[in-house]
Amino acid sequence: MKIYSISNCSPKNSHILQKNKNALYCVSFRGVSLKDFDTGDNFDYANSKADEDEDIAKKFEISLKNIKDACKQKKEEVTGFFKKKKRERIQKEADDKISGFLRAQQISLETQNKVVELLKEKCELLKKNNADEEQLEEAKKALLIATRIKQEKTELIANNKSRHKGFDSIAGYEKEKFILTDSFINLLPLEKAGQNVEIPNSILFFGPVGNGKTSFAKAFANSANCNFAEAKSSRTARTKSDREKSFYDNLLSNAKVAQQNFLETGKRTIILVDEIDRFAYEDSCVNAKLKRFLETCSEDYHCTVFATTNNPLKIPSAIRGPKRMPIKVCIDPPDENNAALVFEHYLKDCKNADLTRINFDELAQVLCSVLPERAYNNSQIESICNECIENLDTVTQEDLIYYIKRETPGIDREDIMKYKEERELLVGDDE
Repeated sequence: MKIYSISNCSPKNSHILQKNKNALYCVSFRGVSLKDFDTGDNFDYANSKADEDEDIAKKFEISLKNIKDACKQKKEEVTGFFKKKKRERIQKEADDKISGFLRAQQISLETQNKVVELLKEKCELLKKNNADEEQLEEAKKALLIATRIKQEKTELIANNKSRHKGFDSIAGYEKEKFILTDSFINLLPLEKAGQNVEIPNSILFFGPVGNGKTSFAKAFANSANCNFAEAKSSRTARTKSDREKSFYDNLLSNAKVAQQNFLETGKRTIILVDEIDRFAYEDSCVNAKLKRFLETCSEDYHCTVFATTNNPLKIPSAIRGPKRMPIKVCIDPPDENNAALVFEHYLKDCKNADLTRINFDELAQVLCSVLPERAYNNSQIESICNECIENLDTVTQEDLIYYIKRETPGIDREDIMKYKEERELLVGDDE
């Protein structure tokens, strides 16, 4: 397949074609490289020299499988103390590699789009210049192949994102997803269309420990197609005030980057502040600055702060009030419906379990049998599933029930009562 080289010019205004009958041709763009990505986990299959028989989907899935298989093997080889933490670190590294892989594919898709546009231009030029039939047919064939690669690439990226990203990566909790979708995600297209809509300055996520508030924040940003950042304090801060000041400086720095990104791409940014009560409490030295920031950050910087906490009442009422935090979402301990969905989520890819013999509703009933005095959290469900998968040759219903009963519920009666009080008071804030 022949592709023509256009160097040092933009695809739109260039008609300089260089041919070499004895060689394959390459396409180069200003600022865009078609070379392969420089890690073993990434590849560039927007390559203009791909032939019509190349199996794009197979190449894509093999690369993803290699990352996952390497992760699984490393986790199986873990020995000694702190196995759980070591495996979590290995899994995080694999997740980061998969994210990098998908970003690389998005970049190569953008390159492939330019390849298609160039080939369309080439076909038009050949027609206008009355090129011979053989040349025109070659150009049309090249365009057909490049377009097929573009279409397959688009579908693969979209399907993979829908399986692994956004709200699809969070099992259950449809009510909470609806609140975020209705009060934020659905407003973004209206804003882009020029309508005057109020995008919230901040969203507060609260509830007992271990129910996935931070994971929800990341999934939310992805579902909203927003950039994601996290505001943290400096690790070298020695005093409380130093920690609070470094946090605010980092928050403001992220906000300025968010505004620049919006000007360049039109995409808003979600800034995660995990455990915001560490920085926003009654005597914090940054309360005044934080209040001002949360009044106008959506308009001034095109960012929304996603704040999580296990102790929402420690946050000063002036900060958590409806003006600065108009949306408050509480993450309950899993009820039977959510627990069943979470079990299914973590076991769906388990190769050593016959899922037709796993009764997720029964597992949820066993898990929730300790209510209302105590409760398990979502991270415990994940841990139970992972322990069974990693330690058993075959995972059965009886094994899962045994591991549930062996685990001590992570939320006690005092925490449940505290959470109910917080929820009632916080709802009252906004009424």
